[in-house]
Order: sequence, then structure tokens, then C-alpha cells
Amino acid sequence: MPTATRVCASLAVLGLVVAVAGTFLPWFHSGEMERGSYEAAALLAHFDLVRNAFAGAALRGWVAMPLLAAGCVALYALRLPRTAAAATTVLSILVGTVAVLTLVQGGGEGATGAVGVSATGPLTTTTGMILALLGALGVLGTLSRAGATTGRAGVRP
Repeated sequence: MPTATRVCASLAVLGLVVAVAGTFLPWFHSGEMERGSYEAAALLAHFDLVRNAFAGAALRGWVAMPLLAAGCVALYALRLPRTAAAATTVLSILVGTVAVLTLVQGGGEGATGAVGVSATGPLTTTTGMILALLGALGVLGTLSRAGATTGRAGVRP
């Protein structure tokens, strides 16, 4: 694997680790209680507060996010950079979108109500997913440039 590809893959792995760590940080607060994304997802599912079928499926699948991120890291470790970068791109877009929407819908520190958004978790997750996405796109870019200069058989023209 070319050095530039390794650097980009390392950035993607770092981003995935940061994003997973962010999902365990506080995402919501009510009074003095803070809850991570998994606790909040479990409460929403338990009380059947989500009426949208797509959002409900995403909510139930949220617990698989660390496993999916670990799968992406494993693909990089197994030297399958194209597959790893493609999977990382999809995961980054999905999870990053949820984190950004949580931040946007939270209304900021001045928001009133019984439940508010703690910016720490969603912001950390968003940052991690941006890094992972940039790294994955870098991997795909460096590999496509390497393929263009070496030809399909891997032999320079």
C-alpha cells in the first residue's frame, strides 16, 4: 500500500475511533442527568416515541455503530483499503448526519425544555466522522491515482 494511502487510512481509523468515543459521551441532559447516545436511543425505543419507520430502524440499528466502525478498521488492517474506504464513507455519512441533526435540533445552550442536547457527544462524533470521511476519500483518491499510473495489471506502461 502506498505511503499516502497508509496516511489516509490512518486518518480514517483515527476518525472512527474518535466518533465511537463520542457516542459514549453525553448527548442529552435532563436536569442533572446526562445520557449518552445509546441510553437515549434505548429510552426512545422503550417509550415508542419515534413514529417514523426509517427513524425507528435507524434508532434500533444505532447500537451496531461501534461494531460497524470496528469492521471498517478490520478491513483496513486486512489490507482491503477500497472496501474499507467505501464502508467508512457510508458509515461516516449516516452517523455524521445523525450527529449533526442532533446538534442542529438541539437549539443551543439557551434552549428551554425538560430535555436538552449536550453538545459534547454529537460534536465529538461529528468531528470523528469528518476525519473518517476525509481519510476514506483520501484512500480512494490515492488508490485511483495509483491505478491510473500503473495500469490494471499493476505494471507501469
